[in-house]
Amino acid sequence: MAAAAHGAKSGNTDVNISRALLLGGTLLLTAGLAQAQPLTLKQDHPSHYTVRKGDTLWDISAHFLNSPWHWPKLWHANPQVANPHLIYPGDRLTLIWVNGEPRLVREGSVLANEVRLSPRMRAEPAVPSIPLAAIMDYTGNHELRSPSALEGMPVLLGDQQGRTLLRQDAAAFVRGELVPGELYGVYRSGEVLRNDIDDSELARRLMLVGTVLAEGRPVDGISRVRISSLRRDMRPGDRLLSLDPQSALAAFYHPRPGPGLNHGRVLAMGHEGSIAMRHEVVFINKGSLDGVRAGDLYGVLRESAAIDTAALEEAGFWRRSAASELPPLPVARIMVFRAYDRVSAALVLDSREPVQRHYLLGEPSYDEHGL
Repeated sequence: MAAAAHGAKSGNTDVNISRALLLGGTLLLTAGLAQAQPLTLKQDHPSHYTVRKGDTLWDISAHFLNSPWHWPKLWHANPQVANPHLIYPGDRLTLIWVNGEPRLVREGSVLANEVRLSPRMRAEPAVPSIPLAAIMDYTGNHELRSPSALEGMPVLLGDQQGRTLLRQDAAAFVRGELVPGELYGVYRSGEVLRNDIDDSELARRLMLVGTVLAEGRPVDGISRVRISSLRRDMRPGDRLLSLDPQSALAAFYHPRPGPGLNHGRVLAMGHEGSIAMRHEVVFINKGSLDGVRAGDLYGVLRESAAIDTAALEEAGFWRRSAASELPPLPVARIMVFRAYDRVSAALVLDSREPVQRHYLLGEPSYDEHGL
């Protein structure tokens, strides 16, 4: 994969987008979560926990709560952990009870070597609420578009030399009217996501290959651009989307159980491969038209093996009228972070086993032993 250094303007824009994503994800995920529902602890919850590098607030809460999306309440009204984002690897947390409600506090108030240091001077970064880096990696490099939306997207025509591969800082032309001075992402059309039931096209995956800056006013529907950055080879036929940092903020909300879905399933992985693990992206076959919103939580369930009814019936342990299927096994929990019309992108927050295509979607709950 060839990549070139970003130009000055595109580089600043990429940084601003990343900062907006991180700030939006942090603020919105910590605010607005309903506090009315009482916390339910796991039967085998620990009394102490030492924060490890790579932990998120979701991970920590999952050690204690049956519903880890209630993590803000676990730290609520806690003077020692007024801002849970200031918990760091190495901190030792203790479970206590305040007015009959469980709370996590940092053992010993603060560690001895933290007394003289401000949070900015800590060697390790503070623990995030969820793995925002995984979401930022997806949103910064991928898009989904419906077939009808693809038809209206501007198309890169090439340069006046007729090159197959376009170069950094080169001038090129686009079919479509662009806004002069605006930065656009250039995307390559990829895999088609199809409905498992009728094989209809739900969306097409797009991968970011670079950015271009629109120069001058369009003439006869043709716009001139300057190639400002390359992440991969840029070719004629690639499509353009405006890069708007503010649109990324709407992708982050507080986690909560999503609405019930009829025949909801895992549609595809967010990367090349057949399985997804913790902190990886998956696509589901439901979107905003089905009531799905960013922040919605779902359980991922694997269908159980079929019961050998013939052997049981022969042994006298089975009646023909009895159910012949076992309930599906919950294997993971996912959070939607971007809902398109008919498809959504979701992050695997935790899992018992790898997530695969066609797995069912249900409530984001597990047995008392959790994961």
